[in-house]
Amino acid sequence: MSHYHFIKCCCFQLCNVFRTHEMEIEQCLLESLPLGQRQRLVKRMRCDQIKAYYEREKAFQKREGYGKKLKHGKNQRVRFNLADMIQDAIIRHDDKEVLRLLKDGADPHMLLSSGGSLLHLCARYDNAFAAEILIDRGVNVNHQDEDFWTSMHVACACDNPDIILLLLLAGANVLLQDVNGNIALDYAVEGTESSSILLMYLEENGVELNSLRQMKIQRAMTMLTDVRQLISSGGSVNQKNDEGVTLLHVACANGYKNVASLILDHGADLNVVDNQYWTPLHLAAKYGQTNLVKLLLMHQANPNLLNCNNEKPSDVAASDFIEEMLLKAEIVWEEKMKDPLAVSTLSQEEPYEEIIHDLPTISNKLNPLALPIAKQDSLLEKDTMFKDAAKGLCKQQSQDSASENVTVNTTTKLEQIKLMPPAPNDDLASLSELTDSSLLYEIQKRFNNNQIYTYVGDILLLVNPFKELPIYSTMVTQLYLNNSGKLCSSLPPHIFSCAERAYHMLFQEQHPQCFILSGESGSGKTEACKQIVKHLTCRASCSKNTFDTKIKHVNCILEAFGHAKTPLNDFSSCFIKYFELQFCERKKTLIAARIYTYMLEKSRVIIQPLNQSNFHVFYFMMDGLSAEEKYTLHLSNLSAHRYLSQTVSEEMMLAANPQNREKLTILKQALGALGFNSLEVENLFVILSAILHLGDIRFTALTDAETAFVSDLQLLEQVAGMLQVSPDELASALTTDVQYFKGDTIVRRHTIEIADFYRDLLAKSLYGRLFSFLVNTINCYLQNQDESGSDQVFEIGVLDIFGFEEFQKNTFEQASLCVNMTNEKIHQYINEVLFLQEQAECVQEGVAMETMYSPGNHTAALDFFFQKPSGFLSMLDEESQSIWSVEQSLSKRIQSYLDTSDTNTVYSSTKDGNGNLAIKDLGSTFTVMHYAGRVTYEIAGAIEKNKDSLSQNLIFVMKTSENVVINQLFQSKLTQTGSLVPPYHSLKIKGCKAALLSKKTSVTCASGEAKKYIELSKLLKKKGTSSFLQRLERGGPTTVAIQLRKSLADIIGKLQNCTPHSVHCIKPNNSKLPDTFDNFYVSAQLQYIGVLDMVKIIRHGYPVRLSFTDFLSRYKDLADTAAGEKKKLSAKERCRLVLQQCKLQGWQV
Repeated sequence: MSHYHFIKCCCFQLCNVFRTHEMEIEQCLLESLPLGQRQRLVKRMRCDQIKAYYEREKAFQKREGYGKKLKHGKNQRVRFNLADMIQDAIIRHDDKEVLRLLKDGADPHMLLSSGGSLLHLCARYDNAFAAEILIDRGVNVNHQDEDFWTSMHVACACDNPDIILLLLLAGANVLLQDVNGNIALDYAVEGTESSSILLMYLEENGVELNSLRQMKIQRAMTMLTDVRQLISSGGSVNQKNDEGVTLLHVACANGYKNVASLILDHGADLNVVDNQYWTPLHLAAKYGQTNLVKLLLMHQANPNLLNCNNEKPSDVAASDFIEEMLLKAEIVWEEKMKDPLAVSTLSQEEPYEEIIHDLPTISNKLNPLALPIAKQDSLLEKDTMFKDAAKGLCKQQSQDSASENVTVNTTTKLEQIKLMPPAPNDDLASLSELTDSSLLYEIQKRFNNNQIYTYVGDILLLVNPFKELPIYSTMVTQLYLNNSGKLCSSLPPHIFSCAERAYHMLFQEQHPQCFILSGESGSGKTEACKQIVKHLTCRASCSKNTFDTKIKHVNCILEAFGHAKTPLNDFSSCFIKYFELQFCERKKTLIAARIYTYMLEKSRVIIQPLNQSNFHVFYFMMDGLSAEEKYTLHLSNLSAHRYLSQTVSEEMMLAANPQNREKLTILKQALGALGFNSLEVENLFVILSAILHLGDIRFTALTDAETAFVSDLQLLEQVAGMLQVSPDELASALTTDVQYFKGDTIVRRHTIEIADFYRDLLAKSLYGRLFSFLVNTINCYLQNQDESGSDQVFEIGVLDIFGFEEFQKNTFEQASLCVNMTNEKIHQYINEVLFLQEQAECVQEGVAMETMYSPGNHTAALDFFFQKPSGFLSMLDEESQSIWSVEQSLSKRIQSYLDTSDTNTVYSSTKDGNGNLAIKDLGSTFTVMHYAGRVTYEIAGAIEKNKDSLSQNLIFVMKTSENVVINQLFQSKLTQTGSLVPPYHSLKIKGCKAALLSKKTSVTCASGEAKKYIELSKLLKKKGTSSFLQRLERGGPTTVAIQLRKSLADIIGKLQNCTPHSVHCIKPNNSKLPDTFDNFYVSAQLQYIGVLDMVKIIRHGYPVRLSFTDFLSRYKDLADTAAGEKKKLSAKERCRLVLQQCKLQGWQV
């Protein structure tokens, strides 16, 4: 449908609204109109609303007998209904007004127009106090609205965990289903606090997720059974109830395709209407049941019938896809009416891809979350004003580039291949001599021949060559393709071979697979991840070029915003990445991808360790932007900004890096491919520049009280202008803290030190949320909207973690402590998979082991960090959440732990000349014997650095920003791992319910948010404690330590659900030099990886395991021959018989 025709249809619908004097218009309809036309229509609608209100009040006064005409004066009062007033008070979080209205006679049991209760309204607007009052007044917590939504459904959809906890304490039933058969948990975004609370509650009550899935389909199966019985007994499928609703209406509204097909096959009336003249096609369209709409159209349902509101099915469609389908059907139907003999062309149209009704509709990435249309118009107007005031970042191009066609500029070269022939030492497990020196010799010999890959059984060793090798071309990818997934003996070891094996195992086992990449920083993990993804993309992508290009764009953006230069690696990853590729089980093709990111090193924005850089994107900007662009953004040189001048070299200050200019161009192209137009890209650079300028703000004390004030007011106005917030409010938020205690407002001024801390915290938060926003946009970009949603999907994941680090000074702020804790935990998991589980199974099966692997002292290190409640992270969190936290208290607790510990894995570092601990450094430094070596840590400032939550003042100011992206960044909630909640649910809400929940309030006052934790703690004390409450009780905002725990739990959970494939990356030297092999350095890595132990276990263990049925299926001919007439043998006995008759050695059953 053309844009003109679409606008014409919208205007026609609006005219119908005005003609029928309706006062509500769907937001999506207004959004579709041009700005000027929309403003004129809204103005007219407001006038009609005022007129209608006046007429209604005039009729009401006449009916009630108010004969006297009220004179205009001071005593004239407008009378509002109590029901309207209490709803408004709940929305505004005016708790005193709610209490007053209930006392004056407002009915707490009143119902909303949607059929919901006031509790539904509290759940939608996160008003826990009003919800508690209503529950105490006896409001039914399990009341369902017209779509069978309970208040629990609303709270989950809006991600309001306090309401969820309150409802659970009041006895809410979490298993009630809505009209689509979904329980509340289905609307909670994975990884959020709401999801965690519900999952924990279900676990406490013994409810399994598998049983929930069965329960969801139970209603459809029950109806299918009932319909079959009705048909077998000779009943009519067209019978109606009192409201005129038929079985076909019910099936189409709920998405029961099998039921609808059965009814249609037995003569159901396609165009039957209920008492409101709604047809089954109307209901299927309204509730987003795409498959049902398609089914009805294929059976020649009339798409032009009108309901009681003069609406066609296309007018109430829940998605653009359904609307387009129905509009096409209307055209075909009209042609058919003109020429009845013509054959309907509907079935001859290109087939619509089947899309299940819960396919997520991805919202525009730049539309702020939870904002009504009026606020969006205001943002648009002020955004334009800001650009004019800043004299424009760049001249807007007449046309935005076609982003999908933009590709990364690369020089096309003739593909070269240089693969070494297979060698006897390709697999270290086959060597006759097994010692550390023999393994090192073989690896060095292979490295000198440019053979960087080596097998250890199914494990792959990669030695980083620090140079380009011609072994990754598309032609090499084709060489490693095979039909079995077995390692090819005619080709040398390669990362492509491991990827090919994982691909075949995915469909053979019908179980997710994952790659675990481990190694030091600079050992080649990120490049290995790229090559794995490259091979799988070429192997299974339907449109190879398109998906391969998408991956290049994604890598470009992640490397710019998530990588930095360190002494060990010029492109060091500063976050954990889990790259998940999704494959269609039926077609065996790659259909989508998703990236999970964890533990971004945000502290790098404000401070960098010695000889390290900030994130690459800042240097791309400084060297790549034109002089005009830099002038507009108030940028000069690296030394002018505190966040960039800390470790900058003289070389970098004197001359711009031409490579950075080229990389910025490539970055802009990649962002364009994601859907950012030129102005949106410029807006990202505005935000990044604002972060740099924010770090330049200084504070001074003007009074004896040492209270902080902003020194440079001109710089403050400049930063506020770029952030599009009020300068006064920003200054106030940086220098004061507002708290609420017993109804009173307490304002406390910051010292210079605290103001500096909150300034840097705001800069870190801005960058972290921006990074997460880009990752969410990337995930939308990597989804295939046209793919069928009815097929089963399997995943192959690739885990890329930052490498082990040791610097001259290792602190919590520099993230080296968090990095090494993460590496220690992942290393333990790898050991459990490769050694302990293998060893346990061999012992259980009676397999003799020459040597038994011992985890050594690594468990002691993990206990020190993660043990509850005496571990380092637990102690750090307790001190961070204490009102009067003191650094010395943490140091004393750590020292107490070390004194009572009987292990040498963790010990105090500082001693005096007599071997005693120095009093001044008591517990402030400690040394940990990690698996990769000894590291000494300093914990000075760890308590403050652990606090990752902005003050309520700063959050409120950023939420009022007129910059659309910044507004969205702070309107969005954070997951427990610290990332932004994606802008769409895994199960998208459709139709009128979506419109209801898309308009969450933006008028909630700062005080309401500040009282959140106080109200919750009161509630917990009032309701009493239980094991569930004790596990849920929160001490305050999320900290870095909590995010670390949650991130590791999420990562380990993903790995445990997959079949693992290990790739160990090794650095040949510590100087990043090609063709240089440092024996001592490599030997140390081989020892802590445990390569020798791997070889021994693989040689003496059983790396190949088959179930009885898989063995008999794979060797069917042998089994049939060996069994002969003994057909009644069990599967186990038949396997044993085959092995005995084949006279094999060393097998075990």
